[in-house]
Amino acid sequence: MVRVGGGAGPVTVLDDATRQSWQQFFAQEGRFDVHHDADRFRTIERRNLRDAIVLIVFVVVVLALVLLWGRVGPIILGMLLFVVGGTLALVLLRRRLALLRPAGGAPGLLLGVSNSGLHTPLVPVIDWTSVRAVFAVDESARLEQKRGQRTVAGTAEVWAAGNGKATRHLWFLLEDAPALRSQVTDRRWAKGFETFTNANGPAFAQYVLDLDTVLSHDDTRKITAAVLVQAEARGIHAVESLGASDFTHDASMLSGVTDDGVVPPKPADVLGNPFRH
Repeated sequence: MVRVGGGAGPVTVLDDATRQSWQQFFAQEGRFDVHHDADRFRTIERRNLRDAIVLIVFVVVVLALVLLWGRVGPIILGMLLFVVGGTLALVLLRRRLALLRPAGGAPGLLLGVSNSGLHTPLVPVIDWTSVRAVFAVDESARLEQKRGQRTVAGTAEVWAAGNGKATRHLWFLLEDAPALRSQVTDRRWAKGFETFTNANGPAFAQYVLDLDTVLSHDDTRKITAAVLVQAEARGIHAVESLGASDFTHDASMLSGVTDDGVVPPKPADVLGNPFRH
């Protein structure tokens, strides 16, 4: 079963009708793919480039003015602003790279789901036996509330949303990060699989996909439901969550790094098509 975590819990994407629809789809050996929304991606690129240029120009002008003024105090503050502003500008310019890393460096396929496994740009097929846990994270309600606040934090969230910060994610915990990374053909993108400690074997890999910044709302819901249905059919630990707390807790439990937790056994392999009765 798919567990709903995170306190009050999000509005689930996996109701009975949705579950049955995907079960029928996969019973016919279907494969569902989602691709980057080109318009959304270009919008994020333009905003990030524009904001980075404006920020760099602003801090350079401020630093030049305080240097002309010649007072020690303002010069120190101006240099501090230059460092902070320059760092933030670099973050903006690297945001495109962060969005493209799970996609292998170019907008295109983001994720495919079938009975064979997960289809990714980094590794063509990740078998379901390598998937230890799935977390469908929906932070939209919490961040929307925060963005509605007339505070510095609220303004920052509005700005971040326009520059590519996602509120919907798929977070996978995968077996054997070293082996998985070794299968990535282009080594520049191997870090798309981040490592997570495993006390009982090779390190796990985290594979995190931002959804709503680069996918349509419809594709976001569909790919999330498809992944959860597959995980449910195979006994894979699956959670619909409001934030990262469920991942932190459950992944630590699965990896055996918690002192008081009992590591759940790995699900038994499912032979054949689990959706055919």
